Amino acid sequence: MRKLSMAVLVLFLLTSFGIAEAAGSYWQRMAHGYPNQLVVYEYVYEYVSPELEITARVPQLAGASDVNWQDEFNASIRQEVQDLVASLQEAALESLELEQVFQAFPYVGIMDFEVKLNRGGLLSLAIVTYTFTGGAHGMTYYDYINVDLTTGRRLAFTDLFDTEAEIARAAQVINEKIAQEPEWYFIDQFTPGLIAADQGFFLTESQAVICFGLYELAPYAAGIQEFPVSAP
Repeated sequence: MRKLSMAVLVLFLLTSFGIAEAAGSYWQRMAHGYPNQLVVYEYVYEYVSPELEITARVPQLAGASDVNWQDEFNASIRQEVQDLVASLQEAALESLELEQVFQAFPYVGIMDFEVKLNRGGLLSLAIVTYTFTGGAHGMTYYDYINVDLTTGRRLAFTDLFDTEAEIARAAQVINEKIAQEPEWYFIDQFTPGLIAADQGFFLTESQAVICFGLYELAPYAAGIQEFPVSAP
Protein backbone atom coordinates (compact mmCIF):
# COMPACT_ATOMS: atom_id res chain seq x y z
CA MET A 1 0.00 0.00 0.00
CA ARG A 2 2.86 2.33 0.82
CA LYS A 3 4.48 1.66 -2.57
CA LEU A 4 1.22 2.41 -4.32
CA SER A 5 0.80 5.68 -2.42
CA MET A 6 4.36 6.68 -3.29
CA ALA A 7 3.76 5.92 -6.98
CA VAL A 8 0.63 8.07 -6.97
CA LEU A 9 2.55 10.89 -5.27
CA VAL A 10 5.35 10.75 -7.87
CA LEU A 11 2.83 10.80 -10.73
CA PHE A 12 1.11 13.82 -9.13
CA LEU A 13 4.40 15.68 -8.80
CA LEU A 14 5.38 14.93 -12.39
CA THR A 15 2.02 16.17 -13.64
CA SER A 16 2.23 19.29 -11.47
CA PHE A 17 5.57 20.26 -12.97
CA GLY A 18 4.34 19.59 -16.50
CA ILE A 19 6.67 16.67 -17.18
CA ALA A 20 3.79 14.32 -17.91
CA GLU A 21 2.72 16.68 -20.69
CA ALA A 22 5.72 15.56 -22.72
CA ALA A 23 3.53 12.79 -24.19
CA GLY A 24 1.42 15.46 -25.91
CA SER A 25 2.67 17.30 -28.96
CA TYR A 26 4.07 20.80 -28.82
CA TRP A 27 1.34 21.82 -31.22
CA GLN A 28 -1.35 20.64 -28.79
CA ARG A 29 0.27 22.45 -25.90
CA MET A 30 0.48 25.66 -27.95
CA ALA A 31 -3.22 25.55 -28.77
CA HIS A 32 -4.78 24.02 -25.65
CA GLY A 33 -2.32 24.46 -22.79
CA TYR A 34 -3.18 26.59 -19.78
CA PRO A 35 -1.41 29.94 -19.30
CA ASN A 36 1.92 29.51 -17.52
CA GLN A 37 2.44 30.81 -14.01
CA LEU A 38 5.76 32.13 -15.27
CA VAL A 39 5.94 35.93 -15.37
CA VAL A 40 8.02 37.80 -17.95
CA TYR A 41 9.14 41.24 -16.82
CA GLU A 42 11.63 43.72 -18.25
CA TYR A 43 15.19 44.63 -17.40
CA VAL A 44 16.02 48.16 -18.58
CA TYR A 45 19.50 49.48 -19.30
CA GLU A 46 20.44 52.90 -20.67
CA TYR A 47 23.82 54.37 -21.53
CA VAL A 48 24.60 57.72 -23.15
CA SER A 49 27.94 59.22 -24.13
CA PRO A 50 29.07 61.52 -26.95
CA GLU A 51 30.00 58.53 -29.10
CA LEU A 52 27.39 55.95 -28.09
CA GLU A 53 23.72 55.69 -27.07
CA ILE A 54 22.28 52.42 -25.74
CA THR A 55 18.67 51.70 -24.79
CA ALA A 56 17.83 48.12 -23.84
CA ARG A 57 14.64 46.49 -22.64
CA VAL A 58 15.10 42.73 -22.35
CA PRO A 59 13.10 39.89 -20.77
CA GLN A 60 13.59 38.46 -17.30
CA LEU A 61 11.64 35.56 -15.83
CA ALA A 62 10.01 34.99 -12.44
CA GLY A 63 8.03 32.03 -11.17
CA ALA A 64 9.84 29.17 -12.92
CA SER A 65 9.82 25.88 -11.00
CA ASP A 66 13.60 25.55 -11.40
CA VAL A 67 15.06 28.65 -9.77
CA ASN A 68 18.64 27.82 -10.77
CA TRP A 69 17.66 27.51 -14.42
CA GLN A 70 15.70 30.76 -14.16
CA ASP A 71 18.69 32.61 -12.67
CA GLU A 72 20.99 31.30 -15.41
CA PHE A 73 18.50 32.30 -18.10
CA ASN A 74 18.10 35.82 -16.69
CA ALA A 75 21.85 36.29 -16.34
CA SER A 76 22.47 35.15 -19.92
CA ILE A 77 20.01 37.72 -21.28
CA ARG A 78 21.54 40.53 -19.23
CA GLN A 79 24.95 39.44 -20.52
CA GLU A 80 23.72 39.94 -24.08
CA VAL A 81 23.09 43.58 -23.21
CA GLN A 82 26.61 43.96 -21.84
CA ASP A 83 28.06 42.25 -24.91
CA LEU A 84 26.22 44.71 -27.15
CA VAL A 85 27.49 47.66 -25.11
CA ALA A 86 31.09 46.41 -25.18
CA SER A 87 30.99 45.69 -28.92
CA LEU A 88 29.59 49.10 -29.86
CA GLN A 89 31.87 50.94 -27.44
CA GLU A 90 34.91 49.34 -29.01
CA ALA A 91 33.72 50.06 -32.54
CA ALA A 92 32.79 53.64 -31.71
CA LEU A 93 36.10 54.43 -30.05
CA GLU A 94 38.06 52.91 -32.93
CA SER A 95 36.14 55.05 -35.41
CA LEU A 96 36.49 58.12 -33.20
CA GLU A 97 40.25 57.86 -33.55
CA LEU A 98 39.86 58.06 -37.32
CA GLU A 99 37.35 60.88 -37.71
CA GLN A 100 35.57 63.29 -35.38
CA VAL A 101 31.94 62.75 -36.42
CA PHE A 102 30.26 61.42 -33.29
CA GLN A 103 28.99 64.69 -31.85
CA ALA A 104 26.46 64.71 -34.69
CA PHE A 105 26.17 60.98 -35.32
CA PRO A 106 26.76 58.74 -32.27
CA TYR A 107 26.62 54.97 -32.63
CA VAL A 108 23.25 53.61 -31.48
CA GLY A 109 22.15 50.30 -29.99
CA ILE A 110 18.54 49.44 -29.15
CA MET A 111 17.25 46.14 -27.74
CA ASP A 112 13.60 45.23 -27.22
CA PHE A 113 11.50 42.09 -26.96
CA GLU A 114 8.07 40.55 -27.50
CA VAL A 115 6.43 37.65 -25.69
CA LYS A 116 4.97 35.52 -28.46
CA LEU A 117 3.63 32.63 -26.35
CA ASN A 118 3.50 31.86 -22.62
CA ARG A 119 1.24 28.85 -22.14
CA GLY A 120 1.20 25.07 -22.11
CA GLY A 121 4.60 24.90 -20.44
CA LEU A 122 6.08 26.68 -23.46
CA LEU A 123 7.67 30.11 -23.70
CA SER A 124 8.43 31.88 -26.97
CA LEU A 125 10.27 35.21 -27.07
CA ALA A 126 11.59 37.42 -29.84
CA ILE A 127 14.47 39.73 -28.96
CA VAL A 128 15.20 42.45 -31.50
CA THR A 129 18.47 44.38 -31.67
CA TYR A 130 18.94 47.50 -33.80
CA THR A 131 22.38 49.01 -34.34
CA PHE A 132 23.48 52.10 -36.22
CA THR A 133 27.18 52.56 -36.89
CA GLY A 134 27.03 55.04 -39.73
CA GLY A 135 26.04 54.64 -43.34
CA ALA A 136 22.68 54.85 -45.05
CA HIS A 137 20.78 52.87 -42.42
CA GLY A 138 21.14 50.70 -39.36
CA MET A 139 20.73 46.93 -39.08
CA THR A 140 18.06 44.95 -37.26
CA TYR A 141 18.63 41.43 -35.91
CA TYR A 142 16.20 39.03 -34.26
CA ASP A 143 16.97 36.30 -31.76
CA TYR A 144 14.17 33.80 -31.16
CA ILE A 145 14.03 31.92 -27.87
CA ASN A 146 11.65 28.97 -27.61
CA VAL A 147 11.78 27.01 -24.35
CA ASP A 148 10.05 23.93 -23.02
CA LEU A 149 9.67 25.07 -19.42
CA THR A 150 9.02 21.52 -18.20
CA THR A 151 12.62 20.60 -19.07
CA GLY A 152 14.38 23.96 -19.48
CA ARG A 153 15.45 22.88 -22.97
CA ARG A 154 15.45 25.26 -25.91
CA LEU A 155 13.35 23.99 -28.78
CA ALA A 156 14.81 23.56 -32.25
CA PHE A 157 12.93 23.83 -35.54
CA THR A 158 13.02 20.03 -35.87
CA ASP A 159 11.17 19.60 -32.57
CA LEU A 160 8.04 20.83 -34.33
CA PHE A 161 8.88 19.80 -37.89
CA ASP A 162 10.28 16.39 -37.08
CA THR A 163 9.89 14.51 -40.37
CA GLU A 164 10.89 15.12 -43.97
CA ALA A 165 7.22 15.52 -44.84
CA GLU A 166 6.76 18.22 -42.20
CA ILE A 167 9.87 20.09 -43.33
CA ALA A 168 8.60 19.91 -46.91
CA ARG A 169 5.25 21.29 -45.74
CA ALA A 170 7.01 24.24 -44.13
CA ALA A 171 9.03 24.86 -47.30
CA GLN A 172 5.82 24.82 -49.33
CA VAL A 173 4.35 27.62 -47.19
CA ILE A 174 7.46 29.70 -47.89
CA ASN A 175 7.21 28.96 -51.62
CA GLU A 176 3.59 30.01 -51.73
CA LYS A 177 4.44 33.44 -50.33
CA ILE A 178 7.41 33.82 -52.68
CA ALA A 179 5.11 33.01 -55.62
CA GLN A 180 2.72 35.77 -54.55
CA GLU A 181 5.41 38.49 -54.65
CA PRO A 182 8.39 37.08 -56.58
CA GLU A 183 9.83 40.55 -57.21
CA TRP A 184 10.71 40.84 -53.51
CA TYR A 185 12.86 37.72 -53.25
CA PHE A 186 16.36 36.67 -54.26
CA ILE A 187 15.23 33.13 -55.15
CA ASP A 188 12.44 31.62 -57.22
CA GLN A 189 12.21 28.34 -55.32
CA PHE A 190 12.75 27.56 -51.64
CA THR A 191 13.89 24.01 -50.97
CA PRO A 192 13.85 22.16 -47.62
CA GLY A 193 17.66 22.14 -47.68
CA LEU A 194 17.65 25.92 -47.21
CA ILE A 195 16.23 25.57 -43.70
CA ALA A 196 19.16 26.06 -41.32
CA ALA A 197 20.04 23.82 -38.41
CA ASP A 198 19.47 26.83 -36.12
CA GLN A 199 16.50 28.12 -38.10
CA GLY A 200 14.80 31.07 -36.41
CA PHE A 201 11.12 30.75 -35.50
CA PHE A 202 8.62 31.72 -32.85
CA LEU A 203 5.42 30.15 -31.57
CA THR A 204 1.85 31.38 -31.30
CA GLU A 205 -1.26 29.55 -30.13
CA SER A 206 -1.96 28.22 -33.62
CA GLN A 207 1.23 28.61 -35.69
CA ALA A 208 4.96 28.26 -35.81
CA VAL A 209 6.29 31.34 -37.62
CA ILE A 210 9.50 30.71 -39.58
CA CYS A 211 11.70 33.81 -39.77
CA PHE A 212 14.54 35.06 -41.95
CA GLY A 213 16.68 38.11 -41.27
CA LEU A 214 17.52 41.07 -43.46
CA TYR A 215 19.19 40.08 -46.74
CA GLU A 216 18.66 36.33 -46.19
CA LEU A 217 15.82 35.92 -48.68
CA ALA A 218 15.02 39.47 -49.71
CA PRO A 219 16.55 42.98 -49.85
CA TYR A 220 16.70 45.33 -46.87
CA ALA A 221 13.58 47.19 -47.94
CA ALA A 222 11.52 43.99 -47.66
CA GLY A 223 12.26 43.74 -43.94
CA ILE A 224 12.26 40.64 -41.74
CA GLN A 225 10.54 37.78 -43.55
CA GLU A 226 7.97 35.75 -41.56
CA PHE A 227 6.16 32.64 -42.76
CA PRO A 228 3.38 31.33 -40.47
CA VAL A 229 2.83 27.57 -40.63
CA SER A 230 -0.33 26.16 -39.05
CA ALA A 231 -0.51 22.95 -37.04
CA PRO A 232 -0.56 19.75 -39.11
